Amino acid sequence: MDSTKLMRLREWSGIQIIEIKTDLSSYAASDLRKILEGLLVEKVDRVVVNLSEVNHINSTAVGALVGVAKRLRQNGGDLKICALADNLTRTFNLIGASSVLEIYESENSALAAF
Repeated sequence: MDSTKLMRLREWSGIQIIEIKTDLSSYAASDLRKILEGLLVEKVDRVVVNLSEVNHINSTAVGALVGVAKRLRQNGGDLKICALADNLTRTFNLIGASSVLEIYESENSALAAF
């Protein structure tokens, strides 16, 4: 299955929004990493990742998000996460990602934070 079809990329006022419509297990996490790396190559500096339809995320996907957020910040940009389910919030807290990533309740609040 091509999980890239389950990830929608769109733009709003110069901010790239990645809407993920699948759980982030190994294949989807790999596809997410490719999308994020592609945005870095394109010199995108502002990214919002909407996880409202994600019920499970693995450590590879979290690592990709943290790594890209750090690289964007080094270049004056940022990556923001939004719409986490409670179980994902617990996962992010447990592995320490919530101390590195900016997490917002809604896509609108993440966009407004730029």
